[in-house]
Amino acid sequence: MHIHILGICGTFMTGIATLARSLGHEVTGSDTNFYAPMSNYLENMNIEVTKDYGSSQLKNKPDQVIVGNVMTRGHDVIESLLDSHIPFTSGPQWLNENILREKYVIAVTGTHGKTSTSSMLSWILEDNNYRPSFLIGGAPRNFDSSARLTDSEFFVIEGDEYDSAFFDKRPKFIHYRPKIGVINNIEFDHADIYKNLKEIKFQFYQLIRLIPSNGKIIYNGDDKNTVDLIDFGHWCNTESYGSRSDCEWKADIGGRNKIEIYHKDFNHFSSDWLLKGSYNKENALSAIIAANTIGISPDKSLDSLKRFSGVKRRFEFLGNFNGLVIYDDFAHHPTSIRKTLVDIAELYPDKNVSVSIEMRSNTMKQGIHNDHLLGFMKSLKHVTFLSSTDIVNQIKSHADFNDETMHAFDSPSNLVSHLLSEFNSDVVHVFLSNGDFMGAKEQVMSNLRKK
Repeated sequence: MHIHILGICGTFMTGIATLARSLGHEVTGSDTNFYAPMSNYLENMNIEVTKDYGSSQLKNKPDQVIVGNVMTRGHDVIESLLDSHIPFTSGPQWLNENILREKYVIAVTGTHGKTSTSSMLSWILEDNNYRPSFLIGGAPRNFDSSARLTDSEFFVIEGDEYDSAFFDKRPKFIHYRPKIGVINNIEFDHADIYKNLKEIKFQFYQLIRLIPSNGKIIYNGDDKNTVDLIDFGHWCNTESYGSRSDCEWKADIGGRNKIEIYHKDFNHFSSDWLLKGSYNKENALSAIIAANTIGISPDKSLDSLKRFSGVKRRFEFLGNFNGLVIYDDFAHHPTSIRKTLVDIAELYPDKNVSVSIEMRSNTMKQGIHNDHLLGFMKSLKHVTFLSSTDIVNQIKSHADFNDETMHAFDSPSNLVSHLLSEFNSDVVHVFLSNGDFMGAKEQVMSNLRKK
């Protein structure tokens, strides 16, 4: 079967392409945003990608078209598709009908931490000879790709609350029908499709309603929004983790190089801890609980995590250039941005923290989080923003924008010039975006590597 994927370079859709190829299908696709690391995966699989959304890509009449949620009415290829008799579906629906129905699905959900947690869990299963299938919304360093199909009964999937397609506005995770559902946290995001937090919580509750009575919900007991949903009603066993006294699982890192895990205050597990970032403690704990549910003990999971190499663009160390330290992180919500910067400051107490933020997500571009974001940025000595001219003007007009410490750019080349002129050996700089900074980040890194 010839499957053509619209929006193939998104992390999820590249994963769909990988799985479709594993089933023996011929796969082609199209996208206008063709950048690493997903572009590398597609090139390595020799998948032909059309770099536009013109109607001519349908001239060979594929047997089925999988439509990514980046696509909308008005694109030539969509209008031609609707005028034709070519069958089409969404990525999540295709996944459900072709793969997940036969699998024991473990879905990792939440506003933050999905990619890291699903990567950790996949690695724990792999390291303990479970050989899971998986689909992860990032590039886990322990694997060659972001998706894999094996003959294992277990399938680990990152469960996104974003919509499935322009013709199916349900969240992706509704299609997955997990046996185990992990809920890391719930906050307001995706302002382009949800009006408020209440609408997002409603979608998570639909997920809870779909988990079977012999399944399990693993949730963050410190997150009020998640706890409220669990208290509202559920139909399966639950296990909570966090710092509250009523949480069944707790974790404590005694210093940066040790982790202690407690289960119901009497089971105790201890291990060396090699991961950076305090939020990884929560991510690891939910992964360990999920693994424990299917028979992998916490001590074995902790041992596996000693060999976990992390995920590209998640608290990723890019290099030390004569004292100048550079990190890259996918954080694009004020909560995750703040956690990342707190961890950076703790790791480098003797350096000045500098940050670049690309205002790229739909929620960030609407300015909904500006009060929160700029409020805690005031304590930093150097902050740069990159976005469109309209968004830059909006940021500059905010009451908390400080002309002395904050700089906003609508030109990637101007951002590059500014950063290179400001960098010195006393700085640790963090790039924060769910995109590629319009090429600015790579230009900066290229210049630093030449010096």
